[in-house]
Amino acid sequence: MLIPDYIFPFDRANIHQLRDFLLNQRKIAGWTQEELAERSGVSVRTIRNLETGTNTNPRRSSVALLLKALGTATASFAEPSTWDHDRPRLLRPHSEPQQSNAPGLPPWRGPHPPHNPLVGRQADMGHILAAAQRNRLTVLTGPGGVGKTRLALTVAARLRPLFLEGVATAELHHCLSEQLGPRAQDELTYLVREMIGADTWLDGEAQAGRRLLILDGAEHVPHQTVHLARRLLDEYPGLHILVTSRRMLTIGEAETWEVEPLPVDDHDFHNGSMAAAVELFLRRTQASLPTLDLGNHLPLVTKLCRLLDGMPLAIEIAARRLRTLPLTSLLQEDTLFHLLGKTDASDLSRHRTLSDSVRWSYDLLSPPHRELLHELVAMPDTFSLEEALATRPNGSERSRVAQLLAELAEASLIQIRRGQQYRYRIYAVVRHFVAQLERRGTSGPDWSLGNDDYCLAVDGAWRPAI
Repeated sequence: MLIPDYIFPFDRANIHQLRDFLLNQRKIAGWTQEELAERSGVSVRTIRNLETGTNTNPRRSSVALLLKALGTATASFAEPSTWDHDRPRLLRPHSEPQQSNAPGLPPWRGPHPPHNPLVGRQADMGHILAAAQRNRLTVLTGPGGVGKTRLALTVAARLRPLFLEGVATAELHHCLSEQLGPRAQDELTYLVREMIGADTWLDGEAQAGRRLLILDGAEHVPHQTVHLARRLLDEYPGLHILVTSRRMLTIGEAETWEVEPLPVDDHDFHNGSMAAAVELFLRRTQASLPTLDLGNHLPLVTKLCRLLDGMPLAIEIAARRLRTLPLTSLLQEDTLFHLLGKTDASDLSRHRTLSDSVRWSYDLLSPPHRELLHELVAMPDTFSLEEALATRPNGSERSRVAQLLAELAEASLIQIRRGQQYRYRIYAVVRHFVAQLERRGTSGPDWSLGNDDYCLAVDGAWRPAI
């Protein structure tokens, strides 16, 4: 994959920028000059002269070969095999987190990426790595459990050598919902500063130093997050920010990347090709049950991953469930999410169970949004906008429903299949969650916890009791 011109437009008049770009990309890839020479076909001498600045008039063909080799590294770095062999330990995100400030690396505050390898996210990582370098504000959106936090932390680990003043992560789920009023803004600012140690990390004389800040989980404080991000970017010209949110953020200067579930059906078992969702399930199963062989059951594994919509969190929980239940027991759609909803996933997600994750998004909805969501659950698996509006004869009512539908999609509760005609689909776990609420005749405590496990919060939403 060639690095596109918009990432680095080669201009001999700006040779120093080219030098810095090539040097930084080589460090991100974890390659020596000799390794880059072997992969690009450009001599070590040429690479060394470019990086030291002694070659001020490189051949365009040499630059193109270097960009191609480095672009391939950016696209393929997330393959599990490369984590285990060729990369120097210094830049392995899954081994580095054992210490917060490894020797020779900029400081790191907050959570690190998990130790196990990332699966099926090559395209996402290639885009986000580039976006986080060329833009000061990048937003990752997607449904709960799709892997936004994991991607953001992995990107930060790979880019860490470039941000000499350090990397910090602020987990925003600790903050009060902005629906509670102005005091939520003050608490957000306070918590962000406390979590990242802002008195030493952001304040001081070196305000222009390069820093990377991750604001993780902004869906319940979208407007405050936008306000805070703009203020920080204005105050600190060397700061780059990555935001994760289930809800779209309205901020013009940001580059947004939609994180989608893993593909389920793009495989060819006869030729050794495997869909990313299936691969993730097999890897997580092998990690917890190394003696269990599912090689003869790949069609059943594919069916299970399809029922789970390719959602990484649900797949990991299902793989863990195989410790006590056979694979066939998970293939019944009417009982699947009930079985998974009671499985403890606190080490995989900030939510205790899969249903907690859905509940978090559901609680953030207004009554009109909830009402429409309940109506849409009764529709076919996929539907068009016109089909959703078919029962609304009044023009103003149709316009209102279209707006609510769009906002449900922006809240990552509805998946959009964009084509000549947009098709909408409610995620399976959301559909089941809403159906269970209707069976109970309540929007209160869900099907994985008892009534005593919930309390009514000050914002009128049901929350897990502490």
